[in-house]
Amino acid sequence: MTRRAIPSLSALQAFDAAARLLSFTRAGEELSLTQSAVSRQIQSLEDAIGTPLFDRTGNRLTLTEAGHGYHAEIAPLLESLRNATLRLMAFKGSGGVLRLAVLPTFGMKWLVPRLAGFVRAHPEVQIELNTRTTPVDWRTESFDAAIQHGRPLVSGVIAHRLIGEQLVAVAAPSLVDSTVDIADLAAVPLLQQITRPEGWARWFAAAGSRHVDA
Repeated sequence: MTRRAIPSLSALQAFDAAARLLSFTRAGEELSLTQSAVSRQIQSLEDAIGTPLFDRTGNRLTLTEAGHGYHAEIAPLLESLRNATLRLMAFKGSGGVLRLAVLPTFGMKWLVPRLAGFVRAHPEVQIELNTRTTPVDWRTESFDAAIQHGRPLVSGVIAHRLIGEQLVAVAAPSLVDSTVDIADLAAVPLLQQITRPEGWARWFAAAGSRHVDA
């Protein structure tokens, strides 16, 4: 790739703002530019890459299919550039950043209350917490560590067991108070956590009802 294939940062910023806001006027307000200046930046970007990024129909602005795909790729890069610049400004090039991905409730209840000691011992290190319920893709994401369920499936990632857990089934009092056979539970609405799709199947199996369709 030559330098000519890399668009100007101002054009990319204009495109990013317009793609998020679907308005050249609002993008201009965010970037402290006029609407016409944003329009010119995006036109120059479209001319440079030879592909329309927006459909302009009257006053309605929508992304083309190419625009959707391009924005999905450049938006994280711009965010990384912003974050890198802010970190450099904040720490003047000293220290570093520890990037962690953590389960939301676990992070709030267990990790965050324990960070004060680390921060006092290492004031030069900035901690970035990203709360998420899905596993980290270590091949494409740039986290230093993650706290998540199960084991990583990518070779080269070192996993340490922090704690175990005991899962129990809960139900409405009206259901618990009645006499219900375990197998009968399969006939009532089962609330399924998207992060534990195998939860009910494992619970029924542990209760001795392996043939229940959970």
